[in-house]
Formats: sequence, C-alpha cells, structure tokens
Amino acid sequence: MVEPSNDEDSRQQRRAALLKLNTAAWAGEKDLLKTAGPLDSSLKKNTAFIKRLRTSVNADNQAALLKEISTLTLEKYLSEIIGAAAEGFAKCRLTSDIWAAVEVTSALHQRFAKSFTPTLMLYLLRGFASPTKAQLSTLTPEQREKEDNLRLIRQRGLLRLLTEYWLCGIARTSEDARIAADSGASAEATKSSARSKGSTSASHQSLAQQSVTTDPIPLEVLREILGNDTKEFTYLPLASAFVKNFGSEILGVSRVRGDRQELIGHVLQTEDRQEAAKTEDTYEGVMNEELRKKFRAILESYNKSLQAFLVKQRRSIKEQEKRNNAAYMRSGEIFEDRHSTFEKMVKAEEKMIASAQVLADALEMDMPDLTQEDAKEVSAPSASFSFTKAGVNFSGEVSDLGIWEDEEQKKFYEELLDLRLRVPQEFFSAAKKAAIKEEASDRREDQSPEREREEEIKIDDDGDDLFDEDMALVDDNDGTGVIPNPSIGAQVDLIIHRLPEMNSRETTDQLAIDFCYLNSKASRIRLIRAVQGIPKTRQDLVPMYSRFIATLNKYIPDIGTAVVKYLQREFKVLVRKRTVTLPGGPDRSISEARARNIRYIAELVKFKVVPNHVTFNCIKILLDGFGRHEIETLSNLLESCGRFLLRTEETHETMAQMLEIMWKKKSAQNLDARERILLENAFYYVNPPERPSIVQKERSVIEQYVRKLVLVDLNKRTYHHILKQFRKLNWEDPESVRVIDKTFTKIWKVKYGNIHLMTLIASCLMKYHQDFIVRIVDSTLEHIRVGLELNMFKYNQQRIAHVKYLGEMYNYRIVDSPTIFDTLYTIVGFGHEGGRPQPGRFTPLDPVDDYFRIRLVCTLLETCAAYFDRGSAKKKLDLFLGFFQYYVFTKLTPLPMEIEFNVHDTLQMLRPNLKVCSNLEEAATGLTEAMTTAFGELGLNHFEQEREEDDDERREGADEDDDDDAEDDEDDEAAAAAEGESGGSSEDSSGESSNDDDDDEEEQEEEDEDEEEEDRGRGRSHPVEDEEFDREFSKMLAESLESRKSERRSAFDVPLPVMRSVQQQQQYSVVDMTGKNSEEPENRREPSFTKNVQFRLLTKRGNRQQIHTVEVPADSAIAVSTRMKQKAEQEERQRIKNLVLNYERSG
Repeated sequence: MVEPSNDEDSRQQRRAALLKLNTAAWAGEKDLLKTAGPLDSSLKKNTAFIKRLRTSVNADNQAALLKEISTLTLEKYLSEIIGAAAEGFAKCRLTSDIWAAVEVTSALHQRFAKSFTPTLMLYLLRGFASPTKAQLSTLTPEQREKEDNLRLIRQRGLLRLLTEYWLCGIARTSEDARIAADSGASAEATKSSARSKGSTSASHQSLAQQSVTTDPIPLEVLREILGNDTKEFTYLPLASAFVKNFGSEILGVSRVRGDRQELIGHVLQTEDRQEAAKTEDTYEGVMNEELRKKFRAILESYNKSLQAFLVKQRRSIKEQEKRNNAAYMRSGEIFEDRHSTFEKMVKAEEKMIASAQVLADALEMDMPDLTQEDAKEVSAPSASFSFTKAGVNFSGEVSDLGIWEDEEQKKFYEELLDLRLRVPQEFFSAAKKAAIKEEASDRREDQSPEREREEEIKIDDDGDDLFDEDMALVDDNDGTGVIPNPSIGAQVDLIIHRLPEMNSRETTDQLAIDFCYLNSKASRIRLIRAVQGIPKTRQDLVPMYSRFIATLNKYIPDIGTAVVKYLQREFKVLVRKRTVTLPGGPDRSISEARARNIRYIAELVKFKVVPNHVTFNCIKILLDGFGRHEIETLSNLLESCGRFLLRTEETHETMAQMLEIMWKKKSAQNLDARERILLENAFYYVNPPERPSIVQKERSVIEQYVRKLVLVDLNKRTYHHILKQFRKLNWEDPESVRVIDKTFTKIWKVKYGNIHLMTLIASCLMKYHQDFIVRIVDSTLEHIRVGLELNMFKYNQQRIAHVKYLGEMYNYRIVDSPTIFDTLYTIVGFGHEGGRPQPGRFTPLDPVDDYFRIRLVCTLLETCAAYFDRGSAKKKLDLFLGFFQYYVFTKLTPLPMEIEFNVHDTLQMLRPNLKVCSNLEEAATGLTEAMTTAFGELGLNHFEQEREEDDDERREGADEDDDDDAEDDEDDEAAAAAEGESGGSSEDSSGESSNDDDDDEEEQEEEDEDEEEEDRGRGRSHPVEDEEFDREFSKMLAESLESRKSERRSAFDVPLPVMRSVQQQQQYSVVDMTGKNSEEPENRREPSFTKNVQFRLLTKRGNRQQIHTVEVPADSAIAVSTRMKQKAEQEERQRIKNLVLNYERSG
C-alpha cells in the first residue's frame, strides 16, 4: 500500500487509487481487501482493535490497524466498530492523522461496504449538530465560550475528514446516511453513540433526515452550517480551513494568492485552468464543473455577508473606542469591564480579518477597505464648523514636523533627554517605588466624595477673603522637606537657585542631570515647592520649567504628579475667586495668577505631563462658568495649547467638540466687544480658516522684464537707461505692445513718487509712438470717469494715482489745458443735474458726506495748476477756483480737518491773495463775479475761441522761454537777474520790494527753484532728444544771435530788475515789454484809469545794492521806445519759431 507523503501530487495519486477501489466496493465487488488466511475471532484481539480504533487513530498506528482489519473477524462486532471509529475519527486534527483515518476507513469500506459506511456517515454527520438553547442556558459565559471553541475544532476536523472521504469515494450523499437511519440495524449503533455523546440533541439527529438530494455530503454540510451563520459568523474559521485545504481540488484555483496575484495574474489564470482540468481527470465521477459552481456560490454568498459584517463590526469598535476615550477624558480612567470588552472585540476582529482574507483570496474577491471606516467621524461636529485635521501642521499638510510649526519647536517639546543614559539606574529605583505608593494613596484620597465636598465648601466659604489666604489652602505640604545631610541640602538649594537661570535646552537638561545625583524624598519635596511657583516677572521661564519637569517625570514621576495636582487645585481656587476691589484700586494679582497658572498647565500639556482628562476638565469648568474671568482664562489656555490638542490624534475629536460648544455659547450670550474679540482670536488661532492656496500668476518673460524695470529699477538715476530699454523693445510685436500698454495704464501699481518719471518716459516715447500715447491718455481719462461712476472706497488709491498721472501728462506736454479743465469740471459736476452741484440736493454718485472728489481736485491742481499763471489759462483757473469753492460748500460742513487743510493749502499755493470763502453765500457771490469777469465783456464766443486756441498759445509761450534761455547766454548778469525777477513775479505776485539784501537773496533762491521746476515740467530741451535736431537747433540760434550783435542799442536798452503788480489798475509792466507775457491777447481789456508804469531801479551805495520803484507815464518816450523794441523782438522770435517748426515738419 502506498503511503501518501506531504507532497500534493502523491496525495492526489493516492486519492485516485482509493477512489477507484472504494467505488468498486460501492458497486458490490468482492475481495478488494486481501485477508490473511483464516481470520482470528478471539474476543481479546477484537476488543483490543475496537479500543485502539477509538483512541489511537494516527499515523503511527495506521499499519497495525490495517493489519488487524485483514486478520480479524470483525463481523460480529461491527456495530461496536462503527461507534468506536466515529469517536476515534472525530479526534483527528493533523494531516497525517486524517490520512490514517482515510486509509483505515477505506479498508473497512472495501471489506464491509454498505453494512459499515452508511452508518459511519450517520454518526459523523451528527457531529455537526448544534446544542439547543436549553443546553446553552445552563452554561456560564466562560463555559459556553469554551464549548463553542471545542465544537468548532471538532467540526473543522470532521468537515475535512468528510471531504477526504468524498474525494476518495467513501462518502457519497446524505441519502446513504438516511437509509442507515431508517434501518432497524442502526438501533444498537444509536445506543452506543448515545453513550459516548449524550449531550447531542434528539431534535438535531442528522442532516441525512432532510429531503433527498444528489449533492455530495461536503456541499450539504457547507450549505447547512454557513447558511445559518450570517449574524455572528462563528463558522468562518471552518470555511477558511476548507478553502485552504481543498481550494485547488474543489474550487479549481491555485494556492498562490494574495499580494502576488496582481503581479502574476495572467500566470495564475493559466495555472487555474490547468489545475481544473487535472482535477477533473483525477476525480472523474466525483468532481465536475457544476459542483464547482455550487461550492463557489455558497462560499461567495457567505463572503459577501461577511464583508458587510466586518464593516459594521469596525464601526462598533470605533464607537466603543471613542466612548472609552470620552470616559478617560472625563474621569481619567477606563473601567476594567469596558477595557476587557474592547480588547476582546479587537482580538476577535483580527482573527476574523485573517480568516476573511484567506476566504477572499481563494474566491478571488476583494476585501472591504476598513481604513475608510477609521477615517470617518462617528459623531462629527455640525456642518457649520470645519476643524483642522489631526496630525497635520499649521498649513494643513502632513510633514515630517508633525503637529509642530517648525523644527526648533518640535525638538523642544519632543526630544527630551534620556536620563538613563547619563545617570546610573540606582538613582531612580527608590523614586519609582515611592511614586507608586503615593499615586495609589492619592487616587484613594481623590476618589473620596467627602473630601471633594469638603474642599468645595471650604473654598466657597473663603470666597470673600484675600487671595493669599485662599492660596494657603493649596499649599498643603508639611515640613518633610528637611534634608539630613547639610552638604546635600546646600547642593539642592544651589540647584533651586539656578532654576531662574534656565534659558536654553542645554542648561535645562544639565540642571535635570545634576538633580538626579541628589535624588531623595526630601530633595524632591523641596524641588516640587520650588517649581510650583514661577517668579511673577519671569513668564518666559514657564516653557523651561515645564521641560525641566517633563525630563524628570519620565524616571521620577512623583515630581510631575505633585506639580500637576498643585496646579489643578490652584486652578479651582482661582476660578472661584473674583477680582477684589481694594481702596487703592482693583487688585490685578488674581488675574495675573490665573494667566500664570493656566499657561503653566498648557505648557505641561504639550509635554504630556498633564493627563488629557485634567485639561478637558479645566476647559469644561471654564465653559460652564463662561463669565468675564473664565473667558480670559479660556482664551489664554487655547492660545497656549489649543493647537496641540486639536492636532493630536487622541484629543482631536474632544477638542473639536469643546470649540464648537464655545462658539455656540459665544453666539448665544450677549457679550461685550472685548470678550467676543478674545474668543474669536483664540478660536481662529487654534483652528485657522481654510484658505485656498495662492496660485502664482504665469507671466511671460517680456512682462517680467518690464515689471522689473518699472516696479523695481525705476528712479531718478536710472530713468535714462529704462527709457532706452523701452525704445529697444519690439514695438511690432502685439504681445510686447500689450505689456507696455498694461504697464503704463495701471499706474497705481507704480510708486506714487515715480509717477512723474513714468510720464517723462511716456513723453519721450510720444515722438516715436503716437498711437501708444493716445491709448494711455484715453485709458487714463476712462479710468477717472469709471471711478466717478462706481465711487467705491477700494478704488480710491487708484483714482488718486490716475489724477496725478493726468496732471503730470500736462506738465510734460502730452495733454493740453482744455483736457485738464474738462476733467476738473467733470470731477466736480459728474452725476449732478446739469453738471452743477446744488446744496441740499441728494446725488447718489456724490453724497454730501463724501469728500473724496475734493481730494481729487486738490491733487490735480497741486500737480499742474502752477503753470496756469498767464493768458486765458489763468482766467479759466480763476473761474474754476470760484466754482470749486462753491462746490466745497455744497458738502456737509464743517469739513473734516484733513480736507479743510488740503483745500486751504491748494488755494494758498495757486492764489496766495485769493479771498477764501467762509460760507455758501460768499462762495456763490464769488462764483457770480468770476463768471461776470470771464464772460461779461469778452463774450461767450470769444471765450470759446480762446479755449480752442489755448494749446497754440501754451506752446508759443514755451518757445519764447527757449529763446530767453538762448539770450541769457550772452546777456550780462543784470539781465539774468531781471529775467529771474520777472519769472518769479508770476508766482509771488506780491508787488512789494525790500531794501534788505537778505530778502533779495531769498527771493533769488525761490526764483531759481521755480525755474528748475518749470524746466522739469515744461521741458525746454529734453535730455534724450535726437542729437542731430539739437545740433541744428543750436546752430540756428547762434546765427540769429550773431546777426543781432550789429544792431544799434538804444539808451535804455539795459533791462532793469522789475516786478509786475497784480493790482487791477496796472495794465503795463516791464514784464510785458520784455516778452515774458506775450501770450496775452492783443484785444485785452485796458482800464482807462491806468496811466503809469512802474519800474524797479537798481542802485548801489557802497557795497550794498538797493531797489527803488519808479512810476513812468505810459506815453513817455521810454515807455513808447520799450514797446516798439518789444514788438520788433517778438517778430524776430516769431520768425525763428516758424523756421524751427518748418524744419521739424520737414524732418
């Protein structure tokens, strides 16, 4: 006989051989088992065989049993043999024992066939019967659990044995067992079985008593036990063992499963097909595809129910875990029954997951993702709150820093010194034993309800006393801190004296090491007293003291326990205490003590010295009170350790609930502004609102370069270089032009002090790119108008920049004065009916309490109105100033101080002698007079004509200034001084002279500054103009001056220092005669009463120069001669100007 080894192929060969023999036995063939001559019928040997069959069916006794089967006469003892075999086979667990039982059963089946096997199957199937409820009710939980485990082990072996019987042809269907049960010969066997298995219920006789079916016995057993096990899944180990042992034979799958399946899936499918084909050939007549589908259907249905159960079980475990955590947060401990129940649930889940994984791999099904259930919140806060996830840093990302903000903070709170590596072990052993005893006594003492009530009554009774008396209740240490050895006591005192000197991690750790060498009970008591009270003026020591305690607490736990107990009791005293008002004022010591106490607790929380339940108990006390003092204390606690508690996995959910309660109470109660701000700041500090990440705008290379030039490099020293760079750009590329337009249009992004430089660059580019200038001017005017239409506060800065930009455009001759005045009137009158503001009339676009338009007007006037000092521009400015004063008084008065100063400064700069109106009536009268002066005698048509020709007059005045500069190169110093005086007279308009030399010098400096400003604003010769044009222009001026040198000069040809008077009766002055006011219209009104002209005569007495005012009749020779000379010079300048203009146009 061939003995199967552990090799699977040899086992299949042996199964095939036994299948052939056993099938023949069922068919009625004889002499399949060879017997040895005459059989022995002695009672002793037959009894010994039955005993060995009941107790010793294993691989070692397999040969002896087979020999006795072939040599003994067993017919007379067949009923006893069946009962003994059923009892002995049920004890087989190992693979070798199972195969020994298969061999023995095959031998008995081949010898006795139908008289033996059906009854044996009946006995074996009774082993799958379950106990009744009455039987289970008599057992204790421990006995019931033990009985269930034993029954499961026995049934697992029986199922494997029946499956091997079926594969070897011994067992067929339950019909054989049903026939044996119906036969009368089974009565004695039933009695024998009842003696051995008296606990089996009569109502559960066998699966064979069910309806007749053609399914094999293993299939019926699986259908019965797995179909009724969809709630507790007790038979999951049985199912997993079945697929593990017979997966390849019955399910037709390879034994290689799990993680490798994804890598070699194609190979596995090929092996499965080959295995199925090989199985069908080996077990021909037993296994087929239809049976394989039935087995798979039963197991797959069971596996689906199992997966749903696993998900439900994981949820219940998480709920139990959260309840345990909540109980721990409340009381600081978990009851033993809860803890043991939770541990059992976890262990049972681990076993079920392992068995389910085997079953899923065999069936090629996926396991449920239980990690998603871990991430779900069982009792999540309301949807209106979104809290930072646990285990992430401040930015909401999982990083190596964990819950800390930076690496330094992480090292400070997590990387504590391991004292065991620096201090011998004997210095810690005594401390640990003492700590255990003290902890047990403290627990018994704290758990006493009488003691807690006594403390509360004692604290409440002292509620009206001073703070020092209350704090005496907290410090209940006795006088046991005396150290017998004076030298050790001095060293301990030195360490305590060095505590305030801790300023780094190194000094703190070194101080902890030094104390460990002096460790004793008395030393610990003195140290605890020292660290309980931090100096009031040294709040920076709280983190260092906490690290010192945390470093010692790992090996000397009584220090941390004592400090925490002290702080907890101190907290309760301080919460019940209120600030006492003393004769000298409110006592702040209690408020400071609260802040110091709660910060000390918070720092110890971050070192995990304070238990979590103590922390949340403090928060709960503060939330229950929620008064002014509680809110201050709660905000200090949240700002100190709130982030830590919210980001830590263990305390995340509880902390989120506390924050939600705090926020709801804040909304429900009527708190003052300070308290609401404290709570909001603490809440958003702990749980900052989610902000989307800033998306970096993608810019082209040319755009980045232009932005760098304008926003970074632009200043007074580099604008020449930047202008050259702009000219070098590709103006034919639409993208480059778009970037340049965008840069010059969004002027508010440029520094306010660089706006005039941007305008300067634009004016230099105007000669080469006219379309570009038109676009930026149009865009600037459009932005100003859009700002008036929207009138939104957030655009005020942009509006100021655009108005400043427009004024600089006039200064650099990009726009003309009509554009400026149109903009001024648009700013003042836009949105008003008829363009004229009316007092008391509401305008949505310009409310009476909105003064921003006044600021816009002042900005524009301060930028460019200084050049409206002659001609029609001067008259139009005078008219607008009257209208502007009228507009100011249509607003609510009095004006804000800033706006009032701004208006006064602007008017003083433009018209120093202008009378400032004080009310609406004066403003209306002034506006009427200004309009009469402007439109009365000249007529409206003439005024409009002047408005159209203003641009030519302004440019003519600028060209005359250029001629004056050329003449100054050859005139003497007196002529230069006279020219400076005449230029300064337009700004001063004071009409007064001084005989003091110091006053003359100050006036000359002011005139020089005005000329420099005029040179910058009006631009006589641009520094970057074309060099060829400059050379030709200089050459023409030199030729003109050379031709005038030969002219005869009159007696009064030397110009004298004069100053034009601003009074109305003065029509002619030396300024008019020298050509500085040539843009005045020829038909200007001349008052009939003006008959004299004032001259300023320069004399010299000693080293001092004096100026005298001389009045000369207008019809005198000197006045007439001067006018004729002025007219000749004007014609000459007109001729030169025409030549220059013609040359520029032709070029």
